[in-house]
Amino acid sequence: MLESLARTLAEYPILTLFVVIGLGYLLGEIDFHGFRLGVAGVLFVGLAIGSVSADVALPEVVSTLGLIIFVYAVGIHSGPAFFDSFRRQGYRNSLLTVVVLLFGAGIALALGYAMQLGGGRAAGLYCGALTNTPALAAARERIRDAARSEGLPEQQVRAQSDQPVVAYSIAYPIGVIGVLLSFHVARRFLRMEVPPPEEPPEIGVRDFVVKNPGVIDRKVSEVLGLHKEVGFVVSRIRHDGVTDLARSETVLHEGDIVVVVGDDEALERAQQIFGAASDARIELDRTILDYRRVFVSSKQVVGKRIRELDLQNKLAATITRLRRGDVDIVPDPNTRLELGDWVRVLSRRDNFPAVSQFLGDSIRGTAETDFGSVAIGMVMGVMVGMAPIPLPGGTTVSLGLAGGPLLVALVLGKLEHWGRVTWVMPASANLTLRQIGLLFFLAGVGVNAGYSFVETLRTSGLQLLAAGAAVTFGVTLATLIVGHKLLKIPFDAMMGLMSGVQTQPACLAYANSQTKSDAPNLAYASVYPAATIAKIVIAQLVASWR
Repeated sequence: MLESLARTLAEYPILTLFVVIGLGYLLGEIDFHGFRLGVAGVLFVGLAIGSVSADVALPEVVSTLGLIIFVYAVGIHSGPAFFDSFRRQGYRNSLLTVVVLLFGAGIALALGYAMQLGGGRAAGLYCGALTNTPALAAARERIRDAARSEGLPEQQVRAQSDQPVVAYSIAYPIGVIGVLLSFHVARRFLRMEVPPPEEPPEIGVRDFVVKNPGVIDRKVSEVLGLHKEVGFVVSRIRHDGVTDLARSETVLHEGDIVVVVGDDEALERAQQIFGAASDARIELDRTILDYRRVFVSSKQVVGKRIRELDLQNKLAATITRLRRGDVDIVPDPNTRLELGDWVRVLSRRDNFPAVSQFLGDSIRGTAETDFGSVAIGMVMGVMVGMAPIPLPGGTTVSLGLAGGPLLVALVLGKLEHWGRVTWVMPASANLTLRQIGLLFFLAGVGVNAGYSFVETLRTSGLQLLAAGAAVTFGVTLATLIVGHKLLKIPFDAMMGLMSGVQTQPACLAYANSQTKSDAPNLAYASVYPAATIAKIVIAQLVASWR
């Protein structure tokens, strides 16, 4: 029965892929005393199915493609916030990353000395416990070059350069499992709790009577231009008993009533600008001016700033609110529209057909994206990941097929728009791509590592498994304690930061399942480049140890 199953799975890799994904999802939903694997369950089902036979495997392109899609989607989404946060705390996070990775190297070297592993296996232990394949490749290259410089036969060169692989294959799975268990231990026993998600400020509407002498007889655009960021939108204005759309060229007169849309802080600012609050509530009168929610799906408007659309003059309409993903925001003239944005438009009722046609108003826009720009971005990311980076001593390293696409996506996400190319994606399309990529990556890695992991564990892997666990738990717990307890970094951000230290998407997926905030993604992206480069360099230093 088992042999027949193994034969079927080996013959039909596509069947294996979806069996792993389906069963992995079911496993991830099981509650183990408050601990759930979530999407990481796919990895463990993959390990189990891969252990059935050496012939059961998935094409390497499955995990590679999944990894590129996942990190690219994360980078595009996190780009703007990443660069903003890096100015405030990125250097601190990167420094913490390098310090804990050096600490992990110290543990690996100490265990290598005690177990007489030698530099090669110690380096493999380090790379596997911290789940970084580019670092393993760099360590093997350093060992191979050193062996050839000593004039050793090619067969012996290959044998020495393969030493890290054994330790790596044993330590890699525990490098994932150990981090997930550490997150659970930190929450349950070290009392590190995920903070409740920050509720976005509630957007409201308030009327004001124009009384401030500084704004009387001035245009709306002039008044708002005096302030860098007002944070509100002036939607309507009543003059001499007649309510009309507030345009940028509208002149404010004493006694006019203006309707302002914004959060509490912005509304307080509006009162200081215009004058006293009013109980008129003219926004409740929808006989002439009305509002409607419209989806942004037209390629003619996507990527453009609201001021470039000139809706007030072209369509006698104005955008008062914008919903992107799950968040409502008050737009300003510099806000760029994205596919899938859901905007509230104020206009006359007979204008709504023209407004809908202009903006698109197709719900398909919430899921569609420009896959041409996605493909171009991924190509650039792969090229950056493959580019050699010279290091002292004449060696070169690369960011790999994870680091390159992530860095490029962060930059493109910050740019948002380049000429006629829109880099950003609708939130729903981004989440869907991210999930598909992660599933492919976890399934591919799990299935292809399953058999070698179990076989090595049966023969000689218990000591290496324990050593790998020591490195993983040592680095993870040290990072969590120092970051959360000493540096006061919120625990949701710490889980993302630790996932970045580990350069492990499976850990990030678990972190995201534990919180509704975007803090794990931002922290992951902020330290991933530093972690990748640091591990590549440190692994080579460990491999040089004799």
